[in-house]
Amino acid sequence: MREDRSTFVAQASHPDLGNEAADGRIVLDRWQLRFESQSGTLEFPFFRLEIEKGEPDSAVRFNDPEQPGWVIHTFDARILEHPSLLQQAHTRHQLKELHSQGELQRRLKITFGVLGAFAFLVLMVTTVTGFMIRSLVARIPPKWEREMGDKWLTEIQKEMTFARDPKGLERLERSVAPLVATLTNKDVQYTFYLAQEPEPNAFALPGGNVVVTTGLMELADRPEELCGVVAHEIAHVTQKHVFRKAISSYGPYLLIRLFIRDENGLLGVLGESSHLLVSQSFSQDYELEADSVGWQYLVAAHIDPRGAIDILTKLKAEQAATAAFDSVPRAFDSHPATEKRIRRLEEKWKKLKDKSSFVPIETEGTKKQTPAEASSR
Repeated sequence: MREDRSTFVAQASHPDLGNEAADGRIVLDRWQLRFESQSGTLEFPFFRLEIEKGEPDSAVRFNDPEQPGWVIHTFDARILEHPSLLQQAHTRHQLKELHSQGELQRRLKITFGVLGAFAFLVLMVTTVTGFMIRSLVARIPPKWEREMGDKWLTEIQKEMTFARDPKGLERLERSVAPLVATLTNKDVQYTFYLAQEPEPNAFALPGGNVVVTTGLMELADRPEELCGVVAHEIAHVTQKHVFRKAISSYGPYLLIRLFIRDENGLLGVLGESSHLLVSQSFSQDYELEADSVGWQYLVAAHIDPRGAIDILTKLKAEQAATAAFDSVPRAFDSHPATEKRIRRLEEKWKKLKDKSSFVPIETEGTKKQTPAEASSR
């Protein structure tokens, strides 16, 4: 009976050969794997044959434990389907294991490929969605923003009692005047109001209406602390977070429809939103963005930005001692963990190169400080 003989192009290597490998061929018969080349012959019996296949080159490697150092390898994967290897229990078991590993790797590649494609799709959708949202809010006329802000303020005044305290309002306006004076958007005129509320809070409406509670006025010892709060709230206005939030809530399909509609269509949709948009919490991304932008406003106005850190520290203590706030628009109850915000702002202070250019804010009743005294805090 004629033996089944098949050949496969292969190479043999050994540490004694260095980087060189002997070219030859693999011959399989019923009992062994034989490597034939011009330099000689190697024979690996099937009952000792060890088979490996894997990364990075996907070569099929054979070795014999009793002939250490010698490795025969081929890139012809068809050798794994040869009947001689499948007939022997020792090699058949190894081939089964290799097949299982290969199938697992194939499935993992498919899974990771699908996950990668999904992640890329999500990234693209997020990027395109963000672009469309910013493009849409850029179409909103400043005059319309002011009208909406005034409308919402009227509704809020029905829920909150606004304080009639000229001195308190004057203190607030004098405290934040250096900040407001440096804001570059002249289309927005900021108007400040005092709300008779014991909880320390503040919020800003589209168009520039800013409401600060008497509780916050009592909590803030220095004008820089008030500026820290107001800068954050103004950042919500300049970054148009209320409108970005409203538009993003419509979903991709309606978002595309808004994107291709004219300005009047967009304003009509936004006009249907009530002042509840203002009272609902912003996302953590919006809150952290307001922290960062507000910090930039303080630094640009030469106002010590550590006032924002100080007032947050006081608010953290206040929050620990009081119950949750009600549904009236709030600046801090919906924010990320106050401790996290404080740490982020402290890191900004550490990275700030120029810490000596801040000018103390003087208001009636505040102690006059030199820049050196302020920077020594």
